[in-house]
Amino acid sequence: MSNRALLKMWPYWRAACVTLAAGLVASLAACGGQGPLPGDAGGQLFARGLDEIADLYIEPVTSRRLAISGAARLAQLDSRLGVSDSFGFGTGGALALAYNGRDIGLFAEPPDTSSREWGALIATLIATAKQASPRLAGLPQATIEKAVFDGMTGALDRFSRYSAPEAARDQRAARDGFGGIGITLDTAHDSFRVIAVTSRGPADRGGIRPDDQLVAIDGLATAGRSHEEVIRQLRGPVGSAVAVRVLHPHAAPRELRLRRALVIVPTVTASRDGDIAVFRIASFNHSTTQRIAEGLADIQRQTGGRLAGVVLDLRGNPGGLLDQAVSLTDLFVHDGPIISTVGRHPASRQYFAAAGDSIAPRTPLVVLINGGSASAAEIVAAALQDAGRAVVVGSTSYGKGTVQTVLRLPNDGELIVTWARLVAPSGYLLQTHGVVPTLCTADLGDDERSLEIGLQRAAAVSGAGLSARPRAALDEPAWSELHRSCPGRAASPAIDLKLAERVLANPKLYSEALRNLPAAAPLAQKAPGPGRPEGRPEARPEPALTDLDRALSSHSR
Repeated sequence: MSNRALLKMWPYWRAACVTLAAGLVASLAACGGQGPLPGDAGGQLFARGLDEIADLYIEPVTSRRLAISGAARLAQLDSRLGVSDSFGFGTGGALALAYNGRDIGLFAEPPDTSSREWGALIATLIATAKQASPRLAGLPQATIEKAVFDGMTGALDRFSRYSAPEAARDQRAARDGFGGIGITLDTAHDSFRVIAVTSRGPADRGGIRPDDQLVAIDGLATAGRSHEEVIRQLRGPVGSAVAVRVLHPHAAPRELRLRRALVIVPTVTASRDGDIAVFRIASFNHSTTQRIAEGLADIQRQTGGRLAGVVLDLRGNPGGLLDQAVSLTDLFVHDGPIISTVGRHPASRQYFAAAGDSIAPRTPLVVLINGGSASAAEIVAAALQDAGRAVVVGSTSYGKGTVQTVLRLPNDGELIVTWARLVAPSGYLLQTHGVVPTLCTADLGDDERSLEIGLQRAAAVSGAGLSARPRAALDEPAWSELHRSCPGRAASPAIDLKLAERVLANPKLYSEALRNLPAAAPLAQKAPGPGRPEGRPEARPEPALTDLDRALSSHSR
């Protein structure tokens, strides 16, 4: 009897275990939800992923839907494989596995919400498919795991995703730091040339400088090796020793023995134009706020305490860590709300407010944004704009107003799952709406005439019209009209910074520009409960915003 015939009779056979013999043998993995479960690591891995997603994802989703979406991705690894569910979502039944048009297995479906049994079923289905598919059998397990998890997250929103172990390790290093010597290598050529050295890091203390060439590590020549191999060899436990051979231009090679230290990739570039400090923030990792605070202190000393203003350049910043967005805002806001998050899971409903220990609560401030400014960058821009602390200049931001929590899996990979939406202090959702600048430059060029137009806009006190209405009071048609008036663009034109510096140089103009966006009363929120600092859930990974890896060099070690 074929699998198709069995499927037709399935309602009558749900309580029985059926074995199919058609060249290959496959058994119903869970008869009526009570069958034996494989104890292999693969089943446990998939079960863990299903459990985490079903528990934390912002919308209700069943393990059944996720598992079937994941299993269907096996066809991308071998197009001759097919998984069919004749009974549709939510009705129970069985899964049929086919290879090259021939049925090779029939699998009972566990209860919709049983992540443990669905994880075991995925592992059994993969094992059966490997017996029929030489291509699948020859693939690394990590490749198969990625296909399945990609299928699961493909059933969610576009910001939820899976990172395989190697990519996840790079992302953790970018967020949290890693054991290394503190150099950035040129990836455009095969010479392993040092292009940057982390201040006060092991390489810096050892005398390595930009333009030095890394020629050997622990006695192994770098020539002919991939950048990934060299980077892996440079990394290691904090405190461990590594021997490097470096060649300085026009000098003899030097042998150095260094001890690895915790290295956090810099995301902040500080500069000064007269009495105005400019901070370019590429993304948000664990060192971002600290580097801004240190940079402010340095520039204060350089200017003799006569700091006229600060520019935070968040253009093209795709986001990063939520707590860093909050702590950076906290540097400039003495009190009041910074951001709120709302989601399905109780721990996702959080409220973040200024702690009252800001270091620059009255320093004039301008924030630059564009269509590439997203998530954590939008938190900072919205909070400072709503608090009346900053003039926001540029074009409308991306509108990624969701929070992803990062879940580390047993295989060392990561699931990044959307679990909350962001609410600006004045009460509007950042998702899709984004932050609309106080001073829009989307329609301006970089010439003097455009700069004069921008200055005129800064001086125009808000009155009637759409731009004068509180953001939280706008309906969707009004938001669409507002976006049309200042569309987001990917470019980072020079006029943005020119306009920011001219506004900061004129206290009267700065004050007038601040009044261009009316304030709205913030939504009432509950403070986080006792014992849960910053509103984070207990025993859960730190909430983080996605796309951090896109902004950071994966070759800084």
